[in-house]
Amino acid sequence: MFPGLGHLVRLKNIILLLLLTSTALIGVVAQNQSNSPVYKSYKSPSPSAQLKRSDIDYNLMHIFVLERKAYAGDVAAQQELGLRYLLGEGVEADTLKGAFWIKRAAEQNSADAAYNLGILEFNGMGLPWNPFDSYKLFKSAAEQGMPEAEYIFSMFLTENLVVPRNWEEAYRWIKKSAEAGYAPAKEAVADFEARGLGAGSQGQNVKADTASSKRKAPVKPTLSFAFLDAEPDTTTQSDAILLKDALREATPQLKRALGLSKEPTKTLDLDTAGMRAIREAAEEGSPEALTILGRSYERGIGVRRDLVTAAMYYIRAIRMSSPRAPGLLARLIEQKGFFELIKSRVEQHDGDAEFTWAAMNALKLDYLMAQKEGFITDKQALEFLMRAASANHIQAMIELGLCYYSGRWVQEDQRQAMVLWAKASTRGSREARLRISALSVRTEKNMKVLRSTIAELEQAAQKGSVLAQVALGYCYETGTGVVKKIPEAVRWYRSSAQRGSQDAFYALRRLHDQIRPPDKEFQISDLE
Repeated sequence: MFPGLGHLVRLKNIILLLLLTSTALIGVVAQNQSNSPVYKSYKSPSPSAQLKRSDIDYNLMHIFVLERKAYAGDVAAQQELGLRYLLGEGVEADTLKGAFWIKRAAEQNSADAAYNLGILEFNGMGLPWNPFDSYKLFKSAAEQGMPEAEYIFSMFLTENLVVPRNWEEAYRWIKKSAEAGYAPAKEAVADFEARGLGAGSQGQNVKADTASSKRKAPVKPTLSFAFLDAEPDTTTQSDAILLKDALREATPQLKRALGLSKEPTKTLDLDTAGMRAIREAAEEGSPEALTILGRSYERGIGVRRDLVTAAMYYIRAIRMSSPRAPGLLARLIEQKGFFELIKSRVEQHDGDAEFTWAAMNALKLDYLMAQKEGFITDKQALEFLMRAASANHIQAMIELGLCYYSGRWVQEDQRQAMVLWAKASTRGSREARLRISALSVRTEKNMKVLRSTIAELEQAAQKGSVLAQVALGYCYETGTGVVKKIPEAVRWYRSSAQRGSQDAFYALRRLHDQIRPPDKEFQISDLE
């Protein structure tokens, strides 16, 4: 054991959190125990390790000895030297050298080094971005019994990006990781089994009925263990899940306002500050915050109960790719009295109701009101939107802009879409402003304006905007206004795909396909 390793252990969370880009992977590296697989030989430093060195030559001597051992093929020395270069401890930080030495150690079948090298290749740090090699490395470490690697390897098997999705095999590996005591795996196992993809509490094998498993699996592209079918709505379970989603992407201000430090609360108990923080996040385009607002208005928590307003927020969340909102909206529409309520308010030319009914038609959800003769034609839906937009209803203007942008119900006219969004923006809509910015980066030629737009998108992305994250992914993928960096594009796409964005998922799939090896193992059918 070389001097300084104790300090490296204290900093390992910082380094690995910086290396990992996916929200789902962050839990993998939160290793606080000194007996973690990557540092299983760690011992507490001697008192002399706490003393301040008066001569830098002391440290240089140890680096010299470490390098000699590494060049001689000592696996532990190679791993240690690689981490030192990544950390910049005792040497000038050099990601390329760090990756070089960790790769040397991995080539000697070190599970620890394979795990670390998998992280580097997954993020394109010191090595080209290569999720396929990363998959092999995590598989190798998993097969050697590392719980963290077992967890990540199982995640690869659910994503449908590197290899075809395989729920049964994913469950087998996640179960092994959970049985070894790895906390994130335990949570994932519970999620699997709640969806009928696992064996339940008896620990039996995964159900052999693959067709049944596929019926219960997500029908939309998604990453990791985010299942898109909505949660049961009988207790506070949905509330806890929504808050957990929000906590994962929340800004520090939002976390503090909600009183969420380490674990989400089990109910939507929101004070004034919390509701204000949620509204601010929602206006930035956070699907989690929009869904929470919908839930709050549906149940009358912290606000006056209003089912039409609840539906409106669920629709906005769906437009921002929320995987939870569709199920919640579907159940709300089926509630007794909902049709009569929305019909009555539309007859009064209520903008919220007009927007909501028109958007439900666009989302093909108004069939749920069929027994109440709740269908409206596309022409009627367009009339509702136009009437509400003419009365300066912001969400109606945004939705009408989407109609013009996509050519739905009207002739395609992207300029008219921009006009409508600009009008909504002048009335204070951050969503409209971000839609304009997300589109302008694809056409803007003035570099000064482009850089300003990207800075705005970066700020919005940090506050939770999925639109901004996808736009930034495009910028880094194409080198628009920034230096082209595929790993950075992947980071933004992955973050938004993790939250439900199909656009981001397909962008990730495209980037994977560009470097996909010919091996049969990596071939994914479009029907998967």
